[in-house]
Amino acid sequence: MNSLAALVDTDPALVRRWRIAAAVATGVDVAAFAALNALGVALEFAQAGAFAIAMLAAIGTLLGSMARPLPWATLFFVMALAYPLRAGLLALVGAHLPLLVAIVPAALAGALTLLLGGTALADGVRRQDFAVAAPLAIAYLLVLRLVYLGQIELAPQEAYYWNYSQHLDIGYLDHPPLVAWLIAGSSALGDGEFFVRLPAVLAWVVMVCFVVGFAQDMAGRGNALRSALLAATLPFCFGIGVMITPDAPLAAAWAAALFFLQRALLGEKMAAWLGAGLAIGIGMLAKYTMLLVPAAAFVFMLVDARARRALLSPWAWSGGVVALLVFSPVVVWNIQHDWASFAFQGSRRLAARATQFSLHEFLGYASVLLTPLGVLALWRLLSPGGGMTANFQAAPSRDEAALLAGRRRVFMLVFTLVPLLVFALSSIRAETKFHWTGPIWLAVLPMLAATMSPPGLGDGRLDRLLVRSWMPLLHVLILIYAYGLFYYPLWGLAGLRAHHHYLEMGWRDLRAQVQQIEESVLRESGRRPAVVGLDKHNTADEMAFYDPRGDGAHDTASRHLFDNEDAVMYKYWFAPASYTGRDLIVVSDWRDNVEDWRVAASATRLGPVQVLTAKKGGVAVGTYYARVVYGYRPPAWLR
Repeated sequence: MNSLAALVDTDPALVRRWRIAAAVATGVDVAAFAALNALGVALEFAQAGAFAIAMLAAIGTLLGSMARPLPWATLFFVMALAYPLRAGLLALVGAHLPLLVAIVPAALAGALTLLLGGTALADGVRRQDFAVAAPLAIAYLLVLRLVYLGQIELAPQEAYYWNYSQHLDIGYLDHPPLVAWLIAGSSALGDGEFFVRLPAVLAWVVMVCFVVGFAQDMAGRGNALRSALLAATLPFCFGIGVMITPDAPLAAAWAAALFFLQRALLGEKMAAWLGAGLAIGIGMLAKYTMLLVPAAAFVFMLVDARARRALLSPWAWSGGVVALLVFSPVVVWNIQHDWASFAFQGSRRLAARATQFSLHEFLGYASVLLTPLGVLALWRLLSPGGGMTANFQAAPSRDEAALLAGRRRVFMLVFTLVPLLVFALSSIRAETKFHWTGPIWLAVLPMLAATMSPPGLGDGRLDRLLVRSWMPLLHVLILIYAYGLFYYPLWGLAGLRAHHHYLEMGWRDLRAQVQQIEESVLRESGRRPAVVGLDKHNTADEMAFYDPRGDGAHDTASRHLFDNEDAVMYKYWFAPASYTGRDLIVVSDWRDNVEDWRVAASATRLGPVQVLTAKKGGVAVGTYYARVVYGYRPPAWLR
């Protein structure tokens, strides 16, 4: 900690006082937790109460030694950050060691957060020193992920991509294969939620690194730090490092492609075309929307006379060849499967739905991903005089600097507006999804970062509002993430754990109850039944992942065994005929599904409907229904 005072221009005596306060907080935290635990106080309340007592002790220590008023706002903010990190570490270590041992590293983590935040942020953020704020925020969010990642149950979509990795292939119906390959690689290191989600964290780190490189080339080191802070905290950018979905590697590849393309098109570094081709190819292995990046590059070459020469460059075409070679496994899979994936994402998807106007939803989703403040900043940037020339690195001459600044601004706008326009036009007649525009905003991060600190883009009322508002907004976002996405799903709130429509909880408990039914059928018939989720794929995904026997991915099917409704990849993995004569346990959160006539028509004999209450931390979070289908017979229309 001797280098702590050098982190910011802080009085060494002040640092020493914060160290003493952190040490006192650690000791009091451990002692108070031990006392409350001995008194039989419930764990959630014991750890919360011990933390509150520890923080009061820290405040008392600081009040007794500080010569100037405490920075109360910063102090409470840092304490609010320390609590979910400490609680998560207590749960993580406490799962393997006695609680009285686990509280020691947890208390140390809380005190360290208090120490770093108190000494660095108190001065650094007040002076808007992003050299301090950005690394601390990114490090905190990274550590928070690593602590909680393996303790929160997989969302259904995550379990579905894990299922991909258990049926490893070079292509899939609804997405390219990269997410499956990444999960398979990380799962080779270990089992459980942590290793399933680990590629998302690594992709988030890669994305932030390329954003830093992109912003530094476009606008200098100061802007790069602010861009990194935005890349770590804006909703989509943060979210891709929490859940494992194709959006995580897509965002990393998108940021890498922007970095290499600006070097190729603006910096005229020809070898960068190969890096761009590799990034685009990898992005297309993640999600087909990566095609919008080369489309934007083509538009930029059309509107920028100097970049237009790249149309005839062998380096540019070589980059295109690299992208196609990397993407070629998906083409091979589609050839082998009658172009199923391309049709699913293209003509079949559009034809399967009636015209649906969703432009208003598209705009609303985009404003949430960018935040309302980001929308205001973008409006300011698109207004007359909204350029970034004051924040750009100087070129050899003033004329060249102005020309390069203009080209950079056009580059960022083209790579933002072209993909955005495609999704906007699509939303006029088709459904739009919340996360679709997420990676698009990476191109404009340096422009948004220019509005975060003086002089900003000017001295107007909106400019001053943006400068004053960015840091409070980012503080609020970090707290929302820490408590809403990490602390609450694990600990609940005073015993409350609500059941969520998408990010469900209680899957492990539900699968354990289904396992009891499975063992009962096995004892009765001598045959182990299969499990079937009666929805598109969510229930089957979770039943497969949380199968205590560990082979659920190879013996858990979906509703396609009973009807022709969409079951995505399950139709490819499990043919109804392969289950002929087997006993099945059907599971659904809707009773009508297990009582459906098609289920009855496929059974030689039916068991009674059983009501299962899924619990998380002993609290009921959802009701499900299960039924045994003895002697399954595939319906005639599925044979």
